[in-house]
Amino acid sequence: MKNWRKRLRLFVYLPLADKLLVLQTMAVVAAVRIGLKLLSFQQFRKVYAILITTKKSVTTPDKSIDRKVWAIQKVSGTLSAVCLPQALALTYFLRKDKGVELIVGVQKKEAFEAHAWVEKSGKVLIGELPDSSFKQIWVWQ
Repeated sequence: MKNWRKRLRLFVYLPLADKLLVLQTMAVVAAVRIGLKLLSFQQFRKVYAILITTKKSVTTPDKSIDRKVWAIQKVSGTLSAVCLPQALALTYFLRKDKGVELIVGVQKKEAFEAHAWVEKSGKVLIGELPDSSFKQIWVWQ
């Protein structure tokens, strides 16, 4: 309970713009998590593709990207969102920026592992670049 009180206190003292961003981010991350739980991955991909389809192409300023990443990281602990929901949420927010790529990779060492991250112009925005043993199996542009 203390953790919730602390989070609420921190939220109350945020500037209004940050509060709105956190609430919007919480809704997007929660929707992604629910979609991944309720739908098969193929069904989720179809729905998600419709949601992020846009004809506009803009370049998102780095400061705006940093704020979105900050918000996603803040709400992800509360919502137990790991790399894939985080990457999908950031890709949703940056859907008009055609330079953004969502990448999923896998590796098999002792156990099978998968990881998702988002890149823009070769720079990792969220998800930390995994070591070179991860092989890309899917890139969503």
